[in-house]
Amino acid sequence: MKKRIRTAGALTLAAITVLSAAGLSSVYGALGVDTEQKCSLTFTLDGTEFAELNEVEIPVDVYQIADITEEAQYTAHTGYEGLGLDQISSTTTAEAWMQMAEDAMKIVEDTKAEPTAVTTVEKKAGESTATGKIENLKTGMYLVAAETVQTSEYTYDFSPYLVSLPNNYYSGEHPDDTWVYDVTTGMKPQQTQRYGDLEIVKDLTAYNTSLQDALFVFQVEGTRNGENVYSDVVTIKFNEAGKKTTLVKHLPAGTEVTVTEIYAGGSYKNTSGDTQTATIIAEGEDNSPVSVSFTNTYDGRLVPGSGIVNHFENKDGEWSWEQQDDNTVSAN
Repeated sequence: MKKRIRTAGALTLAAITVLSAAGLSSVYGALGVDTEQKCSLTFTLDGTEFAELNEVEIPVDVYQIADITEEAQYTAHTGYEGLGLDQISSTTTAEAWMQMAEDAMKIVEDTKAEPTAVTTVEKKAGESTATGKIENLKTGMYLVAAETVQTSEYTYDFSPYLVSLPNNYYSGEHPDDTWVYDVTTGMKPQQTQRYGDLEIVKDLTAYNTSLQDALFVFQVEGTRNGENVYSDVVTIKFNEAGKKTTLVKHLPAGTEVTVTEIYAGGSYKNTSGDTQTATIIAEGEDNSPVSVSFTNTYDGRLVPGSGIVNHFENKDGEWSWEQQDDNTVSAN
């Protein structure tokens, strides 16, 4: 499940990092650009706080959107003239760079442009971090577009950005104004939690109609990374033998859930065990939602047992209350 990045939600630091590659605060003090020299572009995950990204493959496309002159001026390719690349100067802000990248990405999507080159950022044998490299690139301005990737618990997005080949790192900390034709740039991912559902299945194999409704109550506890992330009570009511289910929705993927049947009507015994456990798997995977099941049967007693559900919900700081017959349709 991969998608193209369309949003402009990049971290400012990400833009600042990659803009050093676009690198134009002081480029005009450098010697002329050798426009005939080939360049390379290496992507690395060094410094990312999300170590699990080193274990997945991240496809990256690059699009050349402008040429560069010996005087480090940019001439936009057809279709990209409106980006304002010819106006780039030492006063161009990080926000302006981000906007140009977003606009360029939209042009690529609208025109279904083919990438100039592609690579995959991945951890290779003997390496400690994932990298990807593209060689033999012409000098010019490039749009970098990494695809969204997913792990079992998270989605990672990468905002598009612009990078100049060659690069000039000249600054107060880097007094060398030599053009760099082999450029290395980092990747700044944004992490989003994935979610999944829990299905509770109740199988009542025998039922005494004289006792009317039979209510079964389950305590659901969810723990993730040592922290309790969910605690609630859900119910299923029967008026005949059969099988019913309820859903506990939108639990963080990776949550360890423990479901305990804490009430089994008045005259129904549990024959499958009072407690079941499961790990929540993100929506979209084949075995989602995860399921736990309980089996009960009539035990011969004549003790009625029913009830109602008082459901409380907090939305935007306001609590609401609702009485429900049971949670057979869903439990939130």
